[in-house]
Amino acid sequence: MFTRRKFIVCLAALGVLFAAAAAASAEVDPVFVRITGSSVNIRDEGSRSGRVIGRFSGGETAVVLREEQGADTFPWSLVISRVPLPDGPVVEGWVYGQYVEPLPQGEWFGNTCGAQSLAFDAFFLATTETFGRTAEEAVRKLGKPLSRNDREIPGRHDPSYKVTFTELSYPGLELSYFSTKDNRALIGARVTQGDYVLGKAVRLDASPRQVFLELGPPRFQNGTVFGWTDEAEYASLEVTFSGGKVLLVDFSVEPD
Repeated sequence: MFTRRKFIVCLAALGVLFAAAAAASAEVDPVFVRITGSSVNIRDEGSRSGRVIGRFSGGETAVVLREEQGADTFPWSLVISRVPLPDGPVVEGWVYGQYVEPLPQGEWFGNTCGAQSLAFDAFFLATTETFGRTAEEAVRKLGKPLSRNDREIPGRHDPSYKVTFTELSYPGLELSYFSTKDNRALIGARVTQGDYVLGKAVRLDASPRQVFLELGPPRFQNGTVFGWTDEAEYASLEVTFSGGKVLLVDFSVEPD
């Protein structure tokens, strides 16, 4: 069964969150937040004169990508979320900072269902199409790996039912596969260098905006690491950001 423990990554804590910027605008590291208040407007620009393009009812989670400090007491925050959460489409817009509250680090929030679940399923399908459902498909797609490791173990529920795990190593890419006489699947893809793409846009050097527009709001943040899961919480994705870009991608599935 999927465990949350593997998501807990020891990283330096975030620095100051949402401090009032001296400049007119400021880039911030992505920050996982909750929308407070009720009937909170989402605007097409960071000011009270911006056109209203949506509305939070209150309590939704979102990600802040940017801040702008104007004449108002609080800065305006550029956020990405789903409206309504989790069934609505991804929305990108500006929210007044009074209604944006950073969430605790390393804790899980909400669940994955509706449109959010469909987005993760589409990501999973696209990733499988890229790397294949079996090690043999991966070799046909990517060529001969640097190394291959196969190991066979008894089934968890039936020791006579054999399960084979295969690990392939490519430059900057580690792939893992699961196979039995009845089933086979990609169960891991870890990218540390190169131009490999998971889903449609999750790749090294991608911007946070590209990742969040594809996957929607995450389920947790721990420092620079953000995490998503499928609805059943068997499949998981961790994305690490640094300097406004993706630094590390780690996708895994816990076979049942």
